[in-house]
Amino acid sequence: MFKVFISSNQMEFEKERLFIKKEFEEDYFLKSFFKVFLFEKSPSFGLSAETTYFEEVRKSDIYIGLIGSDYGTIKDNGLSATEEEYDEFHASNPDSFFYIKNADVRDAGSEKFIAKIQDDNKYSFFDTNEDLIEEIKESLVKYIEKGQKEKDNFDKKLILNSSIGDVDGEAYDLFFDLLKDDDSYTKLKDMEDKSYPLERIGAGEIVNGTFHLNNAGALFFARDVNEFLSHEIKMVRFNGITKFDAIDRMDFKGTLLVGIREFEKFFKRNTASGFIIEGMNRINVDEYPIKAVREGFINALAHRNYERSSSFIEFYIFDDRIEIISPGKLKYPLTIEDIKKDEGIGHRNERICDIFYKTNYMEHIGRGISQMTDEMVKFGLDEPEFSEGNDSFKVVFKGNGEKITIPENSGNVINLKDLGLNRRQIDILTRITNNNVSMTYDDHIKMFNTSKPTAERDFRKLLELNLVKKSIVNKKALFSAPDY
Repeated sequence: MFKVFISSNQMEFEKERLFIKKEFEEDYFLKSFFKVFLFEKSPSFGLSAETTYFEEVRKSDIYIGLIGSDYGTIKDNGLSATEEEYDEFHASNPDSFFYIKNADVRDAGSEKFIAKIQDDNKYSFFDTNEDLIEEIKESLVKYIEKGQKEKDNFDKKLILNSSIGDVDGEAYDLFFDLLKDDDSYTKLKDMEDKSYPLERIGAGEIVNGTFHLNNAGALFFARDVNEFLSHEIKMVRFNGITKFDAIDRMDFKGTLLVGIREFEKFFKRNTASGFIIEGMNRINVDEYPIKAVREGFINALAHRNYERSSSFIEFYIFDDRIEIISPGKLKYPLTIEDIKKDEGIGHRNERICDIFYKTNYMEHIGRGISQMTDEMVKFGLDEPEFSEGNDSFKVVFKGNGEKITIPENSGNVINLKDLGLNRRQIDILTRITNNNVSMTYDDHIKMFNTSKPTAERDFRKLLELNLVKKSIVNKKALFSAPDY
C-alpha cells in the first residue's frame, strides 16, 4: 500500500478533500494500492497540528497538492502550510502531483507557488470534483506502472558485493541435474570456471573480469541467500483445521531448487497415500495430486514479491486443506479472473521464471493455474481457490479429509503379475486393501484350502514387497494394509 498525503488550503478545498478521501475508500483501484492521509479525518494523539503534518508527510510515498485562488495563511517563515508540507516532502521524494483549480483570479501567493512547482512536478488543471478524481487516477496509474517497471528489474539487479566464491556447488550441480534436454546448457556444466555458465543461465554478469550474482542468481545459487536478500519458507503441518496445534514444521532459507526438494519431502510425510487393487492392477493413490500442489508452491517461489523483506512464503497443511500464501498481490493490472483463464499473464520476476523454465520443474510458462486446476479435477477434488489479501496471494487446495481419491486415467498403475504374484496373493491383497481387514494364516488356509507352509510363503512374498504389514496379536500373526 502506498501512503498519499493530501495538502491544500483546508478552508478553500474542504469539499474536495472529503470527496477525494471518499473516492480512495470506495474505488476498487484506489483502495487496492493507496491509503490517503487527511488531517481533519485523522487522530492527532495529542500532537500539535504542525508536528502531525510533518510526521505524516515524511512517512508518505506520494504528495498530492491542490492549488486554487487563495494561497492560505502565511506563517512566520513567509510560507503557507501547503507549501511548507511540499518542501518537507520534496526534499527527499520526487513523487509530487499538483492539481490546479481553474479560477478567474488568484492571489499573489498562489501564482508564485504555481511558478515554483512547474519545473519539478507533474500538474494539471480541473473544474469539477469529477475532473479532479479522474486526473488523480490517471496520475496514480502512471505512478504504479512506473514503479512496476522498476520492480520488474529487481531480479536482474546485480549484487556488486558478490562473487563466484559465493556460489554453492551443490545448488549449481542440482540445476544441471534438473535441466531440460538442452545441449547448449548441458555442455557448460563441466567448465572449470563457473562464471561463464552462470552468466549464460542469466544468474549474473561478468563485469571487468569479476563475476557478480544478480538477485535471481542469489536465490538459485548462493551459499547463503539471506546474505544478499530476504528469503524464507515456513512449512507447517497442523493437527485439525486451525493454526492451533503444529505437529510438524520446517523453516527453510536456502536456494530455490533445494527448497522444492524439501517441500516434496515435507508434503509426502504429512499427507496420506496408499493403493487399491483393481483386477490385476495395483493403483497408487494419494490424498492430493503432488503435481498440482508442487505447481502452486513453485508459482509462489517464482512470483512472490521479494522486496517485501519482512515477509515469507507460507505452506500450511491442515486435515481438510492445503494453503500456500506468498507475499505480494498479483502484478497490476492482473486480476484473479485473468489468471484463471491464463490470459494476460505477466511475470513479476522474469529472470527467476526464465531460470525455472530451463529446468523440468516449470514446463509451460503461463500455464501453471490451468495445470493446477486440471490435476485437482482429475483427482476428483475441487478446483483450487485463489484470493488476494492486503498484500499477499493465496492458493487453497481442498481435500477429502484423509479419504484417498482415485484419479482418473491414473498413470501410477503397477501390474501385479509383473511383481511375480500368484492368483492367491492377488486375492489376499485385494481383500486386505480394499476392505480394510486383516488376515491370519488360518484365514488363508480356509480361503484357499491350502497348507500352513503355503500360506507362510504367500504372505512372506507380500511382506518382501512391502504390500502388507505384519503384527502379532494374542500370539497370532495378523497381516493388514501397510501404513503410508
